Amino acid sequence: MDHIKYSKNVLDPERFRDLRELCTKHVNEIPTYNFCRKTEESSNYIEEIIRHLIGRDNHVEYWVRNTLGSTLFHVDANELQAKMDAYKFGTPDPEMKNEFPLNTHILYLNVHPKMEGGELIILPYTTFIQGREILDDSFVPLEGTEMLIIKPRENNLVLFDKPLYHATNSVSNSDIANYRVSLMFSSWEYVPKIYEKHEHWSNYVIDGFPGENHEPKPMEFNLI
Repeated sequence: MDHIKYSKNVLDPERFRDLRELCTKHVNEIPTYNFCRKTEESSNYIEEIIRHLIGRDNHVEYWVRNTLGSTLFHVDANELQAKMDAYKFGTPDPEMKNEFPLNTHILYLNVHPKMEGGELIILPYTTFIQGREILDDSFVPLEGTEMLIIKPRENNLVLFDKPLYHATNSVSNSDIANYRVSLMFSSWEYVPKIYEKHEHWSNYVIDGFPGENHEPKPMEFNLI
């Protein structure tokens, strides 16, 4: 399983503390989709941390989530473009080319010590199935499909470098706060079309993706 890696305590205590506090405090203000070009200087502390971890050989897409419910099995791809097209046309654009990043990183920042559930599930040998859509809410693993289940731990990083199907279990004790704040980021060899003009996009209602939230949203607080 060389295409999946798990690393513990990837940030020194000071950097981890600052990133954890920043993302926990501003999780609802950080734009839903973000992009950092390798040719430009970091514009915020999150980008500084990502470059500290992986360098600047590639462009980077990143997002921060504090999730309570489960997420369905999916692959990381040009999801934002697919959502925009689905909103415009009422269905995903059949002419849209599916594009995939080089990898996916998941860094756990704030995990409540009493959290129950919330595990990451990776299908280590199931990559994107040609002919399916990027925004696919009907994919179900075949019976007997091998699964890798990872319990979230603060300052631990999961990396996989193939378009693997993955999902998360829901948090069962929903009375706790700051249950699973995580930073995800993916490397890109090129700049996807959706990020050619804007690096930060808002979309606070993920499922509905209402039109009024399509506009780019700048980082409105000082991160560095």
